[in-house]
Amino acid sequence: MPTFPTFADGQDQGKIEAQQGTQDGAKLQQKMAGVRALYTKMRHELAMAKREIAWGKLRARDINAITDLCRQILMPLGGMANMPDILNRIGDCGGWIPCDFESRRKDGVDETMAPQGHSQEAYEIVWQHSIDALVEPATSLIEAMNGGLEHAALQLEIISKPGTKNFLNWVPGAKKTKLTDRETEGGKIKPGNPKFSKLLEDKLAEFSTGRVESLTAWAESKGLSPAQLETMKNLGEFDVDEDPADGHVRRDRQQLYLILYTQHMLYTAAIAVLELSKFSDKMIAEGIMAKRRLIVPSFRRLGKWFLSIFDTAGAALADDDRPISKEENRLIYGTSNRTTHNIEHLPPINAYERFGTRVRRFQEYLKGPEFSFGFRSACATMSCAIVAYLHQTQFLFTHYRLIWAVIIAAIGANMSAGQSGLSYVLRILGSFAALVICYLVWYIPAGKVPGVIVFMWFASFIQMYFLIRWPKYIIGWLVILITEVLSIGYELQVAKIGVPAATSTGTFFFPPYSVAAMRVACVLWGTCASIFFTYLPYPITARGLLRKDMATIMQLLANYHAVVHATIKARLRGNEGDTEDKHSRGRVLSHTRNTMFNKMMLLSSSVKHNVYLQKYEPSLGGRFPVAIFEDILSQLTVLLNYISLLSYATQVWAVDGPTKDYFHHSSRSRQWLTDLSNLIGPINPTEEKITSILSQLSAAMATGRALPAKIEPAKPYELSQRLRELDPEVLHIKHIQELGYSAYSVMEIISTMITYNLDILVTSIESLVGVVSFDFDEMNENSKGKRE
Repeated sequence: MPTFPTFADGQDQGKIEAQQGTQDGAKLQQKMAGVRALYTKMRHELAMAKREIAWGKLRARDINAITDLCRQILMPLGGMANMPDILNRIGDCGGWIPCDFESRRKDGVDETMAPQGHSQEAYEIVWQHSIDALVEPATSLIEAMNGGLEHAALQLEIISKPGTKNFLNWVPGAKKTKLTDRETEGGKIKPGNPKFSKLLEDKLAEFSTGRVESLTAWAESKGLSPAQLETMKNLGEFDVDEDPADGHVRRDRQQLYLILYTQHMLYTAAIAVLELSKFSDKMIAEGIMAKRRLIVPSFRRLGKWFLSIFDTAGAALADDDRPISKEENRLIYGTSNRTTHNIEHLPPINAYERFGTRVRRFQEYLKGPEFSFGFRSACATMSCAIVAYLHQTQFLFTHYRLIWAVIIAAIGANMSAGQSGLSYVLRILGSFAALVICYLVWYIPAGKVPGVIVFMWFASFIQMYFLIRWPKYIIGWLVILITEVLSIGYELQVAKIGVPAATSTGTFFFPPYSVAAMRVACVLWGTCASIFFTYLPYPITARGLLRKDMATIMQLLANYHAVVHATIKARLRGNEGDTEDKHSRGRVLSHTRNTMFNKMMLLSSSVKHNVYLQKYEPSLGGRFPVAIFEDILSQLTVLLNYISLLSYATQVWAVDGPTKDYFHHSSRSRQWLTDLSNLIGPINPTEEKITSILSQLSAAMATGRALPAKIEPAKPYELSQRLRELDPEVLHIKHIQELGYSAYSVMEIISTMITYNLDILVTSIESLVGVVSFDFDEMNENSKGKRE
C-alpha cells in the first residue's frame, strides 16, 4: 500500500509524513518504470522468439499468452504507482475539499469553495479510518498475489522448485534451494501446490467481501465525534439524505473515488495474477511442461515474417500486431493508408498511373536514409580497401593483413553519429584491452601451448560475465574476444604447422607482441575511416529520428485515446459482440488497442535510447534541449499509462469481457450500466478535444513549426456534474456497491489526470517550438531587446 500524505497545515508530523510519502512515491514509480522497461524488452524479443527453432517446452503461442497475461498485471500495478501523483494533485488543489474529484471551473476560473481548517481535520480523520479498514484485507490479498506469482514461476519452471538440484547451487553467492519439511508445514498450501490457485481465488472473494468495511467507514464518517458531525452538518458540507438536484455536492467525493480506485486496482491485479496462475496449472495439466520437444515456427508464422520485409512503415509492427483488416488499419493509423497522403499526386485512375505509382515508390525507397548510410559505409570501406587494388601497394595489404581494417570499416558504421561515436569509443578501448590480455595470455605461460590454451579459456570465461552483465556494451566485449582469438589463434597455428607453411601465402611472420599491436593499429585505421565518413560531409544525427518518433507517438496516442473511448461506449451499451469472433466490434477494438500500446511502448524505448545518445553526438551552435525532450517523453509515458488504464479498468462493464467470471452482471447492475450509458452517450465529453490537441502537437513536433495559436487547455470531463444535471440519482452514494461504480470512479480520477498532464505537455511543446503571435507590441519589445 502506498503512503498517503496528510494535508494538515502547520503540523510538523504532517510535513514529515508528506516528505516520506514523496520519497516512497518516487521509489515506487522508479520500480514501476523498471517493470515497464522489462515488459518492453520482453515484447521486443517475443517476435524473434516466435521465429526460432528451439528445443524446449513452451510453444510460441504459450509464450505469447504469458506476455499478454503479464500486460494484464502491468496495468493495475501502474495504476497503483500513480497514486502518489494523484495525491499530490489533490494537495496542490487544496487538499480534502467538499467537491467531486474534478474542480468545478467556469470560464477557466476555479469556483470551488475554499476549505475550512476544521473541516480539513475532519476529512483527514475519516480518510485515515477508511484506509485503516482497507489495510488488512489489502495486505492479505497482496501476500496471496505474491504467492500467485511465485506459483506461476514454479509451474512454468522460471524458478527452480525447492529441494531440486540446481547447477548454480555450487556457485558462490547464488541463491540455493532448500529442502522443505512437509510435516512442519502443517498441511499449509504453498506456491507450487496444485490447489494454490483455488486458495488465491478464495482470497479474492474475501477481499471482495472485506472491502465493504472501508466504504462503510467513509459513508458513516467513522472517527468523528458527535460535535464534529454536527459542525459539518451546520456548514452544509455533509449530505445526510441525498444529493441536491442542482448538481453541487456538499460531500467530499474525492475520498470515495480514491478508496474505490485503490480497491479496483488491487482487485483487478489479483484477477490478473489468478489468470496467470490458472494458465500455469493448465500447462501442467496438458502435459506441456512434462517433456522437451522440438519447436519449429508454423508456416503462418514464416509467412508473416516474409511479409514483414515489405513493411515500409516507421517502427514496423510485430507479426501478431499487424492489422488483419482495413478497419483495424484505419483505427491504428488514422487514415486508409499505411503512410501519409501524397498531396502532390491524385489517386491513380488507369493502368499507366498505377504503374507510375509503383515506380515512384521504388524511387522513394532508393532515396531513403538506408541507401545514404550504405553509400557512406561503402566509401569508408573502399578508403581502406583501395590499397589492395593498387599494384604498388598490393604487397603491403597482403603482408600486413590490412584486411582487418577493411572489415572494421565495413561493420563499424552506424546510422546516427551518436550511436557511431559510442561504438567507436568501445572498439578503441576494447582493442587496447585485448592487446594487454593477449600479452598476459601468451607470456605468462611463456608461450607454452598447453598453458596458453588454459589461460585463453580462463580469460574468455571471465569476459563472458561482462558480456552477460552489461550487454549494451556488446561491441566492446566482442572486439576483445575477436582480437584474442585472431592473435592467439594465429600464433598457435604457426606453432603447429611451422613458419614456412604459415608464410606460404605471402604473409609475413610476426612475433606475438607484433601481431596484437598490428591488430590494434588496423582497428584504429578502420575506425578512423568510419568516423570520417560518418561526420562528413554532414553528420546523420539521432535528433531527426528522435523528433520523428515523438511525433509518431503523439499521433498514435491521439488515435489510441479515440479507440479507448469507442471501447468504453461499446462496453456500456453491451454491443461489443463475441470476443472470439475475429470480426466482432470488441475483438477488432481489442486487437487495435493492444497493437497501439505495444507499438508506443517500443517507440518510447527507442526515443529514450536516442535521448541517451545525445551526449555522444556533435553539436554545433546551441546545446540540444535534452531536458525538454526528456520531460515531453515522461509526459507521453504518463498519458499512455493513464489512457491504457482507462481501457483496462472499464473491462468490468463488458458483458462478455475477460473478467466476466469475476464480475457477475445482475439485472440491477446491468440496469445501472444501461442508465449510465444512456446519459454518457449524448454528453460526448472532451475526448475529441484531447484527440485534436494531440494531433496538433504531433504535427508541430514533426515539422518543427510553431503552433498556430496558443492551444486552449482541455477542459475537465466534468462527468459527475453533467450526469447529475441529467439524473441526480445515477451517482448517489447508495450505488457505491453496484457493479461498475468503482470502474466509474477510476474513470473519473484518470480523466482528470489526463487533462492535467495534457496541459503540462502542451506547455512543454510550446516552449520548444514556440507559438505564432501577431501582437505588434510584443514583437516590438522583442526587437528592442535584441538591439540592446
